[in-house]
Amino acid sequence: MKKIAKLGVLAMTVLFAACQPECDVIDNGVFLTDAQKAQAKKVTIDDTGAKTIISSRLGTAISTDVTVEYGTDAQALQAYNEKNGTNYELLPEKFYSFSESGTTIKAGEIGSSPVDLVINPFDKTIDSSKKYAIPVSIVNATGAERLISSSSLIVLIDQIIVTTVPYLGRGNTISVTPEPMLEGLAAWTLEWNLCMDAFNRNNVTQWKINGADNKVTVYTRFGDVTCEQNQFQAKVGANKPQSITRFTAKKWYHLAFTYDGTNLRFYVDGKLDFISPHATPGEIFTFKDIVFANNEKSQYSLHGMVNELRIWSVARSQAEIENNMYIVSPETPGLELYWKCNEGSGLAIKDHSGHGRDGKLKTEADWKSGVRFPDDGK
Repeated sequence: MKKIAKLGVLAMTVLFAACQPECDVIDNGVFLTDAQKAQAKKVTIDDTGAKTIISSRLGTAISTDVTVEYGTDAQALQAYNEKNGTNYELLPEKFYSFSESGTTIKAGEIGSSPVDLVINPFDKTIDSSKKYAIPVSIVNATGAERLISSSSLIVLIDQIIVTTVPYLGRGNTISVTPEPMLEGLAAWTLEWNLCMDAFNRNNVTQWKINGADNKVTVYTRFGDVTCEQNQFQAKVGANKPQSITRFTAKKWYHLAFTYDGTNLRFYVDGKLDFISPHATPGEIFTFKDIVFANNEKSQYSLHGMVNELRIWSVARSQAEIENNMYIVSPETPGLELYWKCNEGSGLAIKDHSGHGRDGKLKTEADWKSGVRFPDDGK
């Protein structure tokens, strides 16, 4: 027994010795502080620009200073896009700068002093329909090895969008009968931004889509006898999933409902709310008549503001949804219908997807100007 015990101790000693060089590198590696928690972080920019803090850390303190140089890494942004199915573009250099080119982690300490990443206000050379990012990176370090997995941080830039939106009152709808119909949909996504006055009635319709047989194939609403009035419900064939989220009046939400051929998913502000197996996996859909807001019965009117209504012929991923809630490039593959709802007057709602599926309001809307996205309370 003693020999076995001695062999066990010897094996552990050898294993620890073999691991020691690797453990030292990890312990003493230098990395971006925010990158330890997440691969990316969002920064919102308005007409005054924006600023965020960049700092570095060590796993453990060491007896010498560590100097860190900051820059950007375009390959890190490319890898992020490929991993997440996003299409962020590198922000041109003239729109950002570091307050210092680098920083120092002093001997005996584990954290550096912060450096500001300053983002300048955008001008007309920036395409507002595109998404931009800054792939901040530790490009050089002296006194410690870079911890490669956390040496880059993708700073995702959210522009404040100030726009005009329609308020849909009693009985008002936006509708279109596309020609030709949207056929052969093995997957799809519905997206919209919504701010309702109240959640105090059942059967407040959102999307109502008829198939080729003129029967409702996709129906979404708030409130039913089986759920609360501030709860989302979808009816797709035999499916009737309901949201976990309970919604609040006079608050903007981004909603997305997807079908990937197997499952139905619902997202609230880019976060997954539910996943429900579709009762008929592999079903192919046809969208013949598309209506948003309100049933035929006026007592079920929406009473709220909407914009950024989109229909896709693909199931958008969570990252794609979360990173494009307030604007999306009309050239994005799979975008079949795109109602920005920013006209400000009239009955026509332009389709920005390029497919000519313009919508029409049933009656003139009450247009609200100066609405900001993200809603920052201003």
